[in-house]
Amino acid sequence: MKPVQYAYRLKRSNNNMDAMRYVLSLSVIIIHFNFLCGYSIPWFISPHAAVGCFFALSGFLIYGSYSSRANPSLASFFAGRARRILPPYIFIVVLCALALSAVSSLGVRAYFADAGFWKYLAANISFCNFLHPGLPGVFEGPEYSNSAVNGSLWTMKVEWFLYASVPVVAAICEKLRRRLRLSAAAVIVTLIVTAIVYKSAFACMYAATGHAMYEILGRQFVGQLDYFYTGALIYICFDYFMRRKWIFLACGIALALLQDHIPGYHLWLEALVNTTVMMAVCMSGKRSVLSHHDNVSYDMYLFHYPVMQTAVWLGLPAIGCYSSFAIVLAAVVLLSFASWNIIGRRFVKPAAR
Repeated sequence: MKPVQYAYRLKRSNNNMDAMRYVLSLSVIIIHFNFLCGYSIPWFISPHAAVGCFFALSGFLIYGSYSSRANPSLASFFAGRARRILPPYIFIVVLCALALSAVSSLGVRAYFADAGFWKYLAANISFCNFLHPGLPGVFEGPEYSNSAVNGSLWTMKVEWFLYASVPVVAAICEKLRRRLRLSAAAVIVTLIVTAIVYKSAFACMYAATGHAMYEILGRQFVGQLDYFYTGALIYICFDYFMRRKWIFLACGIALALLQDHIPGYHLWLEALVNTTVMMAVCMSGKRSVLSHHDNVSYDMYLFHYPVMQTAVWLGLPAIGCYSSFAIVLAAVVLLSFASWNIIGRRFVKPAAR
């Protein structure tokens, strides 16, 4: 594979991607706080947009990292992703399984002997958290919006599928370039349109039947390809995008403001608009204070849900919306820094932090 050369060089110091990761993490935290704790903190980013933009950032960075190498190694590619993703992920799964025995309605001996404990570990470590999202006697009662220990983990299996698609798509792009002189951008656009058609089909089935399974399937792996590969498309066309980023930003904001008047916006345009606006904002900054420090937004994403469920168990929401949110956010940040410094940092190479 021939690496692409760009006039604009991406460095950690010439963009706002670190800050954007924190904004997206905060968005997910606020959304889940409102859902789990029964409040309505106003926020300008929707749940689907927050998750989708995470995937878009991954598409830009991961596809870019892979395609920029002359002879990319599958082993090193997946090993690098595993070192960053797996240690804190496994840590939070095991930590919850052990520590939440203290909040279970079962006794300690009954808790660890219960089959649900082992099913939780097996399902969540294997990224199949939907098979067994809860622990025995944990977070059960009318005060909980659901009994899931960590409802954020559903995205992790999608993330891995998206990573796995990168070498395949890159190989297809290279083969079609040689045989048909078809550009990588054309292949990526075709993939994005396919993902949108897929989401539209499941949205229609959900609207017609009301079955929640169609809605769930619509936002799984294929349903996130539009966000992920719109990010990849911006990487492929990076010079073109950078020369016109202010135009893209203005057009994206205009479309977002007019979304209620555009038929099919949420299915056909939302991923394109959100990704374009986000990347234009990311590339508008010269240097972020956050670029000087290791980014713990991923750890915040992993920790916030069980922290909130524990806060509900403690009755913390009763002290008030913003007071309880401040305590929850502080706990999430502290745990995230601890997780990164104790676990994550040991596995990630300095250049990849």
